Amino acid sequence: MFYQFLPVERIHYGANVVAEQLVSEIKTINAAKALIVTTNSILKTKAYKNMINTLHENNIETFVTCSKQHVPGNILMKEINEISQFNPDLIISCGGGSPIDAAKILSLVLAEGIQSEKDLYPFAENIKQKKTMMKHSIPHIAIPTTLSASEFTSIAGTTNSEDHVKYKFSHLNMTPKFVFLDPVFTIDTPDWLWISTGIRAVDHAVETLYTPVPNSINTSLALQALKKLYDYLPLSKENPANLEYRLECQVGAWLSLFSVVNIKLGLSHSIGHQLGALYDIPHGMTSAIMLPHVMKFLLPRTYKEQAQIAEALCKGDFKRDTEELARIAPKLIGGLIEDLEVPHRLRDFNVPRESIPLVVKNILKDIHGEENTFVLGTKDLTEEITNLLEAAY
Repeated sequence: MFYQFLPVERIHYGANVVAEQLVSEIKTINAAKALIVTTNSILKTKAYKNMINTLHENNIETFVTCSKQHVPGNILMKEINEISQFNPDLIISCGGGSPIDAAKILSLVLAEGIQSEKDLYPFAENIKQKKTMMKHSIPHIAIPTTLSASEFTSIAGTTNSEDHVKYKFSHLNMTPKFVFLDPVFTIDTPDWLWISTGIRAVDHAVETLYTPVPNSINTSLALQALKKLYDYLPLSKENPANLEYRLECQVGAWLSLFSVVNIKLGLSHSIGHQLGALYDIPHGMTSAIMLPHVMKFLLPRTYKEQAQIAEALCKGDFKRDTEELARIAPKLIGGLIEDLEVPHRLRDFNVPRESIPLVVKNILKDIHGEENTFVLGTKDLTEEITNLLEAAY
């Protein structure tokens, strides 16, 4: 047995840590040319503008590229010639999971000398035609504005612009080297996005608890993550200007996805990847749609693991047996989603019912790619996934 830590060197957390610590951290790696990966909406925020001004005042050159939701491959690669000519020695991502994922994949693209979207996919985990080496990776600083926790993984996904399938890329050197959890940067995040990505973090924690390859470190941190998110997501919704509540949610998201290389996330994530890619549904929303249904589906195989959720959230009579406690868990998570008023039906996103067979086909590819033994042991997987989507409709 062993435990793999990701190559994250430092995590700064607290209000205004970007203003106080970012430049000094950049100086420790002697960087002078920063590729900024963000979104058009982030460009307009005060926190971002202040950061860029500070970088320029300290003689750090910048080249800005913007990503979109689910990281479309054609948009990811559209400025690769200009980025290569800029020749950055640092990448800074600022935003939610999409720009952070885009920055991770761009670090791969630059390290491997990839010049087109077509040439990118042979490096994907789904295909594995080429091995990702990344011997000369560029340091990456992540400044998240949502709770997706992408900044704490060595994994990223991009959506093929032709077949609309989401492709997964993974390498330890894709992990951001430094992370800044600064609630000041989250103030302009739309409420729906903040809360729904919080549900994504809940999904990380829940699927960590019933991973096919559990370990005590991730289990303990996932339970702590659930406590924080269950308590502080509603508080941050009621008091959106409270930086303390927002920081507690950020820490909860961090704990929900700690050194994820040691576990395998499950069925809710596999379904969410493909729902998002095909129907342009944000991943936080896909978690709200699917997680309670998946938890209920997996109950007979995960009674012990799901019973811990009821215990952690201090709900239920602990004199009950494990199976009774476990049955409370999907109701608790479903109740949180409803209380936070997150849309949680496929029909809320205008998904055509007749298109379900197509998304099931893509989900099955994702499940086999993840090699999730809990799910692969299902007798008729196609029928079961179809039933889950029908239940969520």
